[in-house]
Amino acid sequence: MATVLTTGASIGCGHGGTVQVVPGQRTLTVAGAPVLVAGDLEGKPITHCVPTAPGAVPCTAVASVIGGSATTLSVGGHPALLDTLSGLTNGSPPGVLTVLTPGQTVLQAQ
Repeated sequence: MATVLTTGASIGCGHGGTVQVVPGQRTLTVAGAPVLVAGDLEGKPITHCVPTAPGAVPCTAVASVIGGSATTLSVGGHPALLDTLSGLTNGSPPGVLTVLTPGQTVLQAQ
C-alpha cells in the first residue's frame, strides 16, 4: 500500500524546487492536515527551482500529474493522491515531480 499525501507533503521538481501544495478539499484530514486529491497539484506554483543544464528554463508550475491516484479512497468523487505519484513541470526540459515526504505516515490506500 502507498501512503496518502496531505498538505504537509513535500513535493519537488527534481531540480531542488518545491511545489506549493494547496488542498482542494478540507473534509478528510490526517492529524489536521487535509488530504490531497486529484486536481490539487496541476498548475500549482513551484519555487526555488535551479536547473543545472545550460540553457534550461526553471520550473515554475506543475504541468501534469501522471498516476499516483488511489483506487480505494476518494473525497467528493476525487481520488486521494499517493506517494507513488509522478508528473511533469513546465520547465525546459520538463522536471519530474518527486514526493520527498508524504506529510503523514498513518493513512495508506491502494
